[in-house]
Amino acid sequence: MSIATPPLALAHVSLAEWDEDYSQREDAYELVDGIPTVAPNEALHNVDATARLIALFDPVIRPDWMPLPHFAVDLGRSQGGHTVRQPDLAVVRRGVDPTHHRVTPSDIALVVEVISPGSVETDAITKRAEYARAGIPAYLLVDVRGPRPTVVLFDRIVDGAYATPDTDGTAATIRIGDHTIPLRATDLVDE
Repeated sequence: MSIATPPLALAHVSLAEWDEDYSQREDAYELVDGIPTVAPNEALHNVDATARLIALFDPVIRPDWMPLPHFAVDLGRSQGGHTVRQPDLAVVRRGVDPTHHRVTPSDIALVVEVISPGSVETDAITKRAEYARAGIPAYLLVDVRGPRPTVVLFDRIVDGAYATPDTDGTAATIRIGDHTIPLRATDLVDE
């Protein structure tokens, strides 16, 4: 009888190993505390909401910023290793090296996660904490799963965590550099 080795996805990998093997795969992975973790495909309404955000942001924030869907963000090292997330959308500073396949928090104005049924806790709690610890200035949490879409903007970090905003989830005002973008949750769905 032989001892089975754990699947590769359960083994810790270094950032260099991540770059060499997982970061360029066609199937989607995130690196969470050094462990490659499968990121499932998005539902159609989530992808549509992300596309609508890009269409809303892009003409306002260019040429200084660019909205990039599912682009890797290196959140740095913690606990067991590096964490590299691929938010549904990251607004990234123009001028980053175009040959890189990930950015650092200092290059980001905003990350957006659109909640999926299987990722409610990860998006609403885990990623929110990771993005705040990394110093990303703003995190937009979008939920288009039910009859009433919501948008919640976390844009104030206090003691390493985003302060809870006072909002009913119907609207948010996004600030990216010198640009201000009003957003209604209903802008992200068909009415």
